[in-house]
Amino acid sequence: MTRTVIRFTREGLEGRVTGYKEVSIPAQSINAKNSTSILRKPGTRADFVRGKAGFFPFSPGGLDAATAGERADGLETAEAGQDISIGKDGLLQVAPGLLRGLVLDDDEEAPDEDDADGFQFGDIQPIHKLRETNETDMHQKKPPGAVSELEGIDDLLPVEFPLLAPRGQLAPASMKTRGKEWAHMVDINQDLTNFRELVPNMAREWPFELDNFQKEAVYHLENGDSVFVAAHTSAGKTVVAEYAIALASKHMTKAIYTSPIKALSNQKFRDFRGIFEDVGILTGDVQINPEASCLIMTTEILRSMLYRGADLIRDVEFVIFDEVHYVNDQERGVVWEEVIIMLPDHVNLILLSATVPNTYEFASWVGRTKKKDIYVISTPKRPVPLEHYLWAGKKMHKIVDQNKKFSEPGWKDANDAMSGKKDEKLKDQSPTPRGGGSQRGGQRGGPSSRGQNQRGGRGGNMMRGASGVSSFNRGGRGGRTTANQDKNLWVHLVQHLKKEDLLPGCIFVFSKKRCEENADALSNLDYCTANEKSAIHMIVEKSIARLRIEDRQLPQIRRLRDLLGRGIAVHHGGLLPIVKEMVEILFAKSLVKVLFATETFAMGLNLPTRTVVFSGIRKHDGKSFRDLLSGEYIQMAGRAGRRGLDSSGTVIIVGNGDEAPPASTLKTMILGQPTKLQSQFRLTYNMILNLLRVEALKIEEMIKRSFSENATQTLLPEHQKMVTANEEDLKRLTREDCPYCNEDLDNLHDAAMAYKKATQNLHTLALKNPQGKRMFCSGRVVIIQDDKGTRTVGVLIRPTLTPGSNPFMQVLRLTGGNDQKIPSDSIPFAQVFATVIRNIAADKSKIKESAVPLTQIEYISRTIVETRISEARTGKGTVVKQLAQELKELGQNWEDSRWTENDWAKIRDMQFQEIFKARKVELQKIRKYKSLVCPNFSKHFRARNEEYKLQEEINNLKQLISDQNLQLLPDYEQRITVLKQLDFIDESSRVQLKGRVACEINSANELVLTELILENTLADFEPEEMVALLSAFVFQEKTDTVPVVPPKLERGKEKILEIAKRVNEIQTEHQILINAETDDFEGRPRFGLMEVVYEWARGMTFERITDLTDVLEGTIVRVITRLDETCREVRNAARIIGDPALYQKAEKCQEMIRRDIISCGSLYF
Repeated sequence: MTRTVIRFTREGLEGRVTGYKEVSIPAQSINAKNSTSILRKPGTRADFVRGKAGFFPFSPGGLDAATAGERADGLETAEAGQDISIGKDGLLQVAPGLLRGLVLDDDEEAPDEDDADGFQFGDIQPIHKLRETNETDMHQKKPPGAVSELEGIDDLLPVEFPLLAPRGQLAPASMKTRGKEWAHMVDINQDLTNFRELVPNMAREWPFELDNFQKEAVYHLENGDSVFVAAHTSAGKTVVAEYAIALASKHMTKAIYTSPIKALSNQKFRDFRGIFEDVGILTGDVQINPEASCLIMTTEILRSMLYRGADLIRDVEFVIFDEVHYVNDQERGVVWEEVIIMLPDHVNLILLSATVPNTYEFASWVGRTKKKDIYVISTPKRPVPLEHYLWAGKKMHKIVDQNKKFSEPGWKDANDAMSGKKDEKLKDQSPTPRGGGSQRGGQRGGPSSRGQNQRGGRGGNMMRGASGVSSFNRGGRGGRTTANQDKNLWVHLVQHLKKEDLLPGCIFVFSKKRCEENADALSNLDYCTANEKSAIHMIVEKSIARLRIEDRQLPQIRRLRDLLGRGIAVHHGGLLPIVKEMVEILFAKSLVKVLFATETFAMGLNLPTRTVVFSGIRKHDGKSFRDLLSGEYIQMAGRAGRRGLDSSGTVIIVGNGDEAPPASTLKTMILGQPTKLQSQFRLTYNMILNLLRVEALKIEEMIKRSFSENATQTLLPEHQKMVTANEEDLKRLTREDCPYCNEDLDNLHDAAMAYKKATQNLHTLALKNPQGKRMFCSGRVVIIQDDKGTRTVGVLIRPTLTPGSNPFMQVLRLTGGNDQKIPSDSIPFAQVFATVIRNIAADKSKIKESAVPLTQIEYISRTIVETRISEARTGKGTVVKQLAQELKELGQNWEDSRWTENDWAKIRDMQFQEIFKARKVELQKIRKYKSLVCPNFSKHFRARNEEYKLQEEINNLKQLISDQNLQLLPDYEQRITVLKQLDFIDESSRVQLKGRVACEINSANELVLTELILENTLADFEPEEMVALLSAFVFQEKTDTVPVVPPKLERGKEKILEIAKRVNEIQTEHQILINAETDDFEGRPRFGLMEVVYEWARGMTFERITDLTDVLEGTIVRVITRLDETCREVRNAARIIGDPALYQKAEKCQEMIRRDIISCGSLYF
């Protein structure tokens, strides 16, 4: 067997590509370039950690072999050889890629070290005991059955494998009827009394007793299961992660810890390095100990490793997903789903999340996707309960206690204090008002001259303050209107917290600028002792010693050094990374007493505090101002309360107006359900190209396995069973031989069904038309066919309809007449069938009012009854009898002239009239068919109709099962068309050179940057100019500064805009939504940092480049760091296309920008 590959022809010392040729090579082995099998030969050591662009990813777990379509050229041989390499203990004796394993002298008699103590996992079964707090539940639960009550003989067999051990009732019987349930809820209200017997040799010990949910997680990890742990902040989820890392170390495998943000990765690296010996970290710009037993990385890095087929994945036993609720992130949530789908079968998953309401649904998706049992361990209990207060009138008013009960009196007191009613009451009670009252009145914008003077006397600073005030007003309800008033607010509040011993505290502010201004408000206050000042000074000096001397005097560092010396700090995205980490370290040591932070501080960072304060309950989400969601509030408030230090956590909401936030809003926010886990899965060009280059993996399979398709895919087995059952029923149906019906009954039935469908469409369109709507008047006689198929008559009532896709009509109808369905009920009502349709039974019929879907109104006549409908509805005896008599008479004779159909020709609507004419054609066809004269026409028609309905149901079910039912399939087809038009793939969807380059681009718009590279645009620019142009792909923030750049850079800018416009026009042509974040180069200020990056690459100091823009220092560092990653991707692209000049230029770009404060290492390393 042979296979062919493309080899480049190179010349000269530079290795310049001059051509290519196709050569044949023996197909004697499977490797990373031709197979997705885990049995393939390993690649080179250089590609062990991060993989390589040409490598195939390993086959995702849960993917059926038939679905994967793996080529079996060398796979069968490899598998046969692998069988020989497996020893008696079931373990591989020869590692993949090696010719032989270790040869031991006394292999047969070697004792099993793991079983030296005689313990085998599964010998002991878990014993659960209900907690005393749940005594009432104990009586309600059914005791376990005796041996005689066991369901089958399997229950009498010894347990050889712990996976097969019974674990009690995991789900209701009704849930099990649909087949395999992948998610299993673990009851943590039952204590695991024999935990030490179940896990006698723990991989890691703690100096404290584990909580019950932690014990359950440890037990299942030891059992080889995957777990989903949902618990509040500070509940101890990290214990589960630590145990998985220890267990991987014990098994001599690897554990990967993924986090949503780089800051959390850095923090975890420091934490785990203090616990475990062998810890490494992988980020875009840092690689420390990459072959360690415990590897920490962001989810994007793991995604890249999976797509690039990194051999390191072979050794991974556990992947720990921390902060799983980040799957809700609109931009990056898709990465989590991709990684979960792409992980190979041998990897166990550990999902850690804040409390979410749909843990079972998410775990079911993961289990079904990976074909693994997932044990859901959810604990709603907080280790440190929270108390929630409103701040009003310089006092704290409790509104929610530790038992989560809302206090209406507390809210009312706060509302009175804010609206001034409390002060008025005090004035009435005492002739001398309290001091706080008048002062507060001045602050509230009253007649105080001091407030007026300050407001008018800020001069130039007034405009600067105005912007902040505007955002702050929208941050709460109503609004304080001057920075001075806010200054007094924070002084009083923080002093109160200090007096009540509620520091340290974190104050969440939804504006970077406002964070800084609020910190300035405390400029005259000091919260540190002499010893604390000394400790702060030592940490600060040690931290900034990493910087160059001139960088140590940056304005931001000088300012923060002053704040930190007084126990005050700020934390937001505009801070330099080293400053942010310095604040985090000091806050963790409780040396920062007051921290003003944006909500990013709450994302994952394990930094609990005694008190959390909200400056308001409204935020701007990038589109508009809105109230905080319950999940957002819970995430931030969850930082309050330090386990082991505080008996309860304190959460304070600052009221910013003349009245407290509405009680209903507060209840929803504080006591509401956290945000559900929702799929943000979407298709990207990078994902499509990565999967297209591997024949064994189909993009349709990726879409099917996404969380967004979970509900549909879960029902597939049920739908498949229904298809099989319906097909069997269809085979059993037989037709009677009939000389009339044999000839054209099928054609007549098809025409009758087309007539029925057209009639329903006419009714729907008529109701939407002003003229037609008037025809649905009160008293109009109609024929109704209910969901059972029986037919009756009735009259419409006005008002007639309820809005909706299938509107309901209020009717008075005859009931009780034709309760049993007969063959003629299958025939749609039309005058041509009047002789074969049965009449309404008059003797048992009664009048009844009901709401009927429009689809059940089969026929609308021209007749309007004269009976007073309004009186009939009230039940007036004589009127009801009169109406019943009229309807009974009509139901006795379908050929009566009163059954003439409504005159639809009056409706002047083109679409309506087209359907009306088409219906007439079907009616004319029906009249010509001979089957109508058959004596048993009704019976034969029903038999054919049963066939029709079964076939329709089979077709609908097959549509649901097929790939055509996938929601994202149209988007996929449109993107494929775009890729073909841009020559990223050929007509057979094979990835071309452009597509291979685009696979390398992860940090920027892959289409535009690939076009830029392959059009050789970058060749005309020097390295400093090239990196300045590339900044447009990573910078997206607002700036009012217009960069001043050389004309050459302006031409480069125009070229990027030209390419982006061309690409976006093609996408728009194929109806693909343009993503403003990544695709819009004209409408967003993407070139705002071009001058800054250009001057930085030329060697300008950091302090000087900050004067060139209004963008904050932290944002500049973050953009340049991402730019370094983009340059690395351009360098890799240059290697693929064989352009050594571009490769060297991109490498030079990295050297020029990666210096001084940009290259400063993390304080966590």
